[in-house]
Order: sequence, then structure tokens, then C-alpha cells
Amino acid sequence: FLYSLEKRRFEIYEQVRFFNDTYPENEIHFINNEYKASLKDNILSLYIPEKLPNLKNRSSYAHKQIILNIAEISKPYERLFYDKFVIVVVKIFEKRKVWDVDNRTVKPIQDGLIHGGVIRDDNLFNCCYMVQGFYSDTPYIEVSVLEADKIISFINNNLPDINK
Repeated sequence: FLYSLEKRRFEIYEQVRFFNDTYPENEIHFINNEYKASLKDNILSLYIPEKLPNLKNRSSYAHKQIILNIAEISKPYERLFYDKFVIVVVKIFEKRKVWDVDNRTVKPIQDGLIHGGVIRDDNLFNCCYMVQGFYSDTPYIEVSVLEADKIISFINNNLPDINK
């Protein structure tokens, strides 16, 4: 049932996207417009109001929808890191106190950035990533994309100090 529901939801999104491309003056906004993107100090920040799929469910329609939403919100930042080596920092907030962050796939995030034109590719010559898990009553994801050589400064200013 859930697979069928996700498939229908994806088909609706595809029809809305086609309509928006055909009739831009009557654009229909995405059903989930809580996705956000912003740029500050040459760091692209994304807010994803969903859970990332598990590794075993990575070909789901939810996976594809995350890719399309990220591509859509990142279009204003096209080519921002196209010819640079970047690091993608992913903070996953789940409604569980103990869970394995390595059981989540970051592939839809990487692919969304590629489809949005922000990065050229996510191969070893263009991109690396780090993932950290947190507890939250409301599941969501925060993503930061920056030039890899800026990571030490980013960590010092944005990640909790576990020694405190």
C-alpha cells in the first residue's frame, strides 16, 4: 500500500513539474515547500523536512522526491561549487535516542546537488561528505556544502565540541 501511495505521490509531483514548465505564469508551488536553501559566507545550507531513506529503501519514490526537491531549491546556486572540491556535511535529526547514522543513505542529497547544478559530480575528485546524527522530536536534515579546504573552520564554528 505504501509503495503504491508513494508512486502516486511521485506521479503527481511529476505532473505539477510538467505543468509549471509549460505554464510558468500559473506556477503551482510544490506540495512540500518546506525545503529551504540559503547562502552565507560561501556555505550553501539546505533544510530538508524529511527523513532520509534507509540503505535498503534507497530506490523508493521518497528517495527520488528528495532528489527533485533538492535540485529545485538549489537551482539559484547553480555552478556555485561546480569546479571545486567540496565537502557535504549532513546532520540527520531523528526521533530516536539511539540509532545508526550509517544506515541512512546520503545519495539523494548528493544527486540533488548534481541535478541542481551546484556540483559537477560526487565522485572522489569532486566531493566528500560527513554525516552526524542527532535526536529531535521532529525528524529533519540540515546540509551544508562548502569548499573542502574550509572544513576545519566550519567544524570549529558549527559542530558541537564533544570534549565539553
